[in-house]
Amino acid sequence: MDSENMKRVGLYLDKDLVNRADDMVKQFHFKSRNEFFAKAVEYYIADYLLSSNESAVSDKLGQAIAKYSEDNAKAISKGLFRYAVQLEMMCRVLAATNDIDKDCLEGMRHEAINNVRRTRGKVRFEEILDGYYDD
Repeated sequence: MDSENMKRVGLYLDKDLVNRADDMVKQFHFKSRNEFFAKAVEYYIADYLLSSNESAVSDKLGQAIAKYSEDNAKAISKGLFRYAVQLEMMCRVLAATNDIDKDCLEGMRHEAINNVRRTRGKVRFEEILDGYYDD
């Protein structure tokens, strides 16, 4: 710590509160009780300023987050719609050209779920066609 920027203060706190704080210091590996209380005060001040409507910064920040979230939601929605349309088209082509029973379809679904999980959603269509994901 930078001791020239530090100021020693004395506080009277409830014994149970100090005991709970000490437990948190140990549980979350703070270097000291002082570090814990300093962080707690910083978080409280930030939370208080953001929750009060008097702060122009919190209003601007809230508006920016809302607009950014709305823009992202629209972009994601459009992308998912296009994806669903393409998927629907592929399913119709496959259904029209193949005779697949329910058991076979369920096996394919199970294999597809495992492939998507294993590759974290980066299953390449070309690799499926080449038989890369076949067991």
